[in-house]
Amino acid sequence: MSGKSRKDMVEARRCRENAQHVLELAMKALVSLPNGDEKKRLVSLLRRYVINNNCSLIVTPENPISPEHKLLIRDDCNGNISNIVGEYLSPEYLAALKRKKTKRDKMYGTAMYRQALNDSIYRQEMFGYKSYAAIEYPLLVNLMSNGISPDVIAKMNISDFRSFVKDFCYDEFVKYREKEGFVKVFIRENEQDFYTLLRDNGVHPAYVDRLIENMHTKGCADSFEFEYKGQIITGPGFSIDHKNPVYCPNNIASYPEVNDPNSLAMVENNIHRLKHKLERRVEMEDGIIGYEKILLPQYCAAMLDFEHYVVHDFNQPNRKIIPSPAHGNNLVHLNKIETFINNLDLQNSSQRGKTAATYINKNGGRK
Repeated sequence: MSGKSRKDMVEARRCRENAQHVLELAMKALVSLPNGDEKKRLVSLLRRYVINNNCSLIVTPENPISPEHKLLIRDDCNGNISNIVGEYLSPEYLAALKRKKTKRDKMYGTAMYRQALNDSIYRQEMFGYKSYAAIEYPLLVNLMSNGISPDVIAKMNISDFRSFVKDFCYDEFVKYREKEGFVKVFIRENEQDFYTLLRDNGVHPAYVDRLIENMHTKGCADSFEFEYKGQIITGPGFSIDHKNPVYCPNNIASYPEVNDPNSLAMVENNIHRLKHKLERRVEMEDGIIGYEKILLPQYCAAMLDFEHYVVHDFNQPNRKIIPSPAHGNNLVHLNKIETFINNLDLQNSSQRGKTAATYINKNGGRK
């Protein structure tokens, strides 16, 4: 590595550490401040910083979806099934579960089961999700072996099928995530860019290696710590963010589109939380309720922070996309945020870490 390249990398890391420090203070201030003018002012400053980094703010009209459909989106995205709500289970399905170990009154042929499943809510509402479509055959086999008759299958609702899959087909369901979950798809196509993103911004190379290995083998990008040459090493963790809000998907033909690869991104956990803190429910002039949603930069596939991210077009993997630079000098925005927080006197004066003023002069340039 040339001296200039090393110098640029060190400077990039220093700037990122500065941004991290300021945003951590901002998150603590947001949590501690009561609703009022000061909190609104801080949110406004943070939004300007976010917009400067090629994110955008839009209002999506409220178009709420049922709890069952919201859970289906989560199931398919996360590769697991949780939050089975008992009161949503149909009486026909509950009665069939009680009877399943008793002798059946009559036998049904495989063709009748297939027809019942083809005509069911599973085919109508759940088959568009790739994870649920992938287990259709194991589902059919288990419905037959557990004595859930075609008559009952025709009356089962979404919650019934979710509950049945969790109880009797769960291993098959999670195998889809293990093969084709978003994290695995992302890292297969972006390993080098993701490695460079983390390494160049101060994450320990040994941590990056293990994180990428976890992504390949487990489909998981959670944070962790381990001992390396006598030191405890840790680093960032990532969670999946929906670019189209799950609570009110907008401009889509069907709910499963919310989980298309180009509609998802991996976002560092702290940044993910801050991003949602800046979103809000709003009432528009015509009285319609909407949600102010922060849209990530176009084709953003993994975001370490608002300034550093990987772009990728999953529909055209060989297409080379160059991220757009920030609209202005981020240090100016960070300095305003930190100055405002310091004026609130919320941070301990003994806190370590350099301030934005360390890196910025009166004209907005680096010292």
